[in-house]
Amino acid sequence: MRKFLALAMAVTMIQNVSAQKEKSGEQVFKKFKTDISLGYAIPQSSGSAGGTKAGAVFVIEPKYAVLQQLSIGLRMEAAVTANVDFAGETGSAKGNLSYLLTGDYYFTNKRFRPFGGAGAGMFTTASVDEKTSATSVSQIPSSSKFGFMARTGFEYGHLRIGLEYNFVADKAGYLGIKLGVCIGGGRK
Repeated sequence: MRKFLALAMAVTMIQNVSAQKEKSGEQVFKKFKTDISLGYAIPQSSGSAGGTKAGAVFVIEPKYAVLQQLSIGLRMEAAVTANVDFAGETGSAKGNLSYLLTGDYYFTNKRFRPFGGAGAGMFTTASVDEKTSATSVSQIPSSSKFGFMARTGFEYGHLRIGLEYNFVADKAGYLGIKLGVCIGGGRK
């Protein structure tokens, strides 16, 4: 009976010590990580009925956790979007390269980590417009614009799922639905 009581007390003390470590603000996750994501992009500019809007996005974002629940990063993203109107026989395609300073706030320190974030920086946009009936193609030269982004999503272990909207001038904005992995940044 003594051994059982001693073991029960030891287990209780160990649990209290580990609980105090997390409460005292000690880092649970590693500070550096890189997010790599692929996804689907939906352009802001709207086509008429019968049209199709689609695109693809690729992202690399290194991050540093300045606090346990707050990380800052540099998002480098390439997105290609297209609008095709089959009825009017017109179409357009846009390519966006962006470099944004970002911040994410994680609402929990568990394995499942929902987050919200924002970022701001430069978007370089180039586009091509085509009208099939007149067989004319007009190319708009590339331009750089300041823009910003808002996002939400969650991480589960090293899996990252997110939804973000990129606000860019001249109807070059787009919604991105992303699936990715986190390299690094796991539990200590």
